[in-house]
Amino acid sequence: MEIKILSRETVKPSTPTPHYLRNFKLSVFDQLAPPFYVPITFFYPNNADLLNNTAQTLAHLKKSLSQTLTRYYPLAGRIKDSVSVDCNDKGVSYTEALVNCKLSSFLRQPDLNFLNNFISCQSNCLQDHAEYLVALQVTVFECGGIVIGSGILHKLCDGMTMSAFFNCWGETARGLDKVVKLDLTTGSILFPARDSLPPKISSFITDLIFQETTQCLMRRFVFGPQAIAALKAKATSTDIPNPSRVEVLTAFICKLMVAAAKTLTGITSTSMVTHAIDMRRRIKPPLPRDSFGNLIWLGVGFCSPSEKELELHELVEIIRDIFRSLDSNDIGALQGNEGFALLTEIIKEGGNVRAQKVNTYKFTSWCNMGFYDVDFGWGKPVWVGYMGDILGTRGKREIVLLETRSGDGVEVWFVSDELELAILENDPEFLAYVSSNPYVPLH
Repeated sequence: MEIKILSRETVKPSTPTPHYLRNFKLSVFDQLAPPFYVPITFFYPNNADLLNNTAQTLAHLKKSLSQTLTRYYPLAGRIKDSVSVDCNDKGVSYTEALVNCKLSSFLRQPDLNFLNNFISCQSNCLQDHAEYLVALQVTVFECGGIVIGSGILHKLCDGMTMSAFFNCWGETARGLDKVVKLDLTTGSILFPARDSLPPKISSFITDLIFQETTQCLMRRFVFGPQAIAALKAKATSTDIPNPSRVEVLTAFICKLMVAAAKTLTGITSTSMVTHAIDMRRRIKPPLPRDSFGNLIWLGVGFCSPSEKELELHELVEIIRDIFRSLDSNDIGALQGNEGFALLTEIIKEGGNVRAQKVNTYKFTSWCNMGFYDVDFGWGKPVWVGYMGDILGTRGKREIVLLETRSGDGVEVWFVSDELELAILENDPEFLAYVSSNPYVPLH
């Protein structure tokens, strides 16, 4: 397969941003977010009624993107300093391309590494001087199918904001005019940025995510509905009679990865498990789903070494406690100057634990965020993908969960080193529940 670039340009908002909106303030959680592009790819088959004119389709996508950027004007700006974005309408990177294969052929057994060719920026790598805040690429297959690949700088957006942006773009392309005003400022009002962050504080999240950035490999595993139901039944306990699929899969993966690490080293070490937790629905009153920015908290749990291997239901209890660790009272305590002092202490404690060289398993769930609802007028995506291997990409043991198109399965995108992955991929217990990079049906 080969990619042929048709054009590279900058797309700007269709309407200039008013002068009084030029200075967009970041939140302290935006400040803490490392500067790297978060990758995602949306695959759409050829619908003869809507994709029969490629040139017209591409022109319409670009026009509707420009209109969308009028609402999401911070994404068309440039990072000004540590506390703000200059909303100068310089625009987003926009690439159009062709690939010499059919979508059905690509999805028969997805080439994960080739996914990187559908994204016009180097994703999941630190970008200390990123020019564009968003890099988009629209690639057309021989059959007329389309993949839209994106990298959005994490400094401004979490997963919910990414989903809201793409769904807004899709609605604009379909001619829907949402009159509801976007919530762009609540994050910076509740959690204002600091003029200066202590170095240990500002580097903690970056060090956590980008630790051990060697040549890590990407793997894609799919848990079907029957496998999830079986694991839920196995993980059920008196304390947690109905565990969620995210809790169960997190616990199951941790259980096997801790065992894999022990096989390689002969040592059972303390393990730290982190999960990105959306704060929007936990704040009182809850914030809209499309509230802009990094409104996430890093929940943390620990598995201490012991002679006895933890059972799945015991690990589920640890994972449940991670999500319970943040409620509306906790979020309220993080606001204002006193809240920043508390945040500083929490991060320092995390840094002290990290200094002990614990094994860290970093989970992010994109389940139920609406990525499979992104519709530009020719239907919803048949597949939403992530990315392939890249030298220096993030750190070991990064796991992203995303529901399947049907909604009842879960894809697990797993970054780790070759040795640990080899043990996992040959573990009979793991293989009993997963399919490894299976085909994606077009219909």
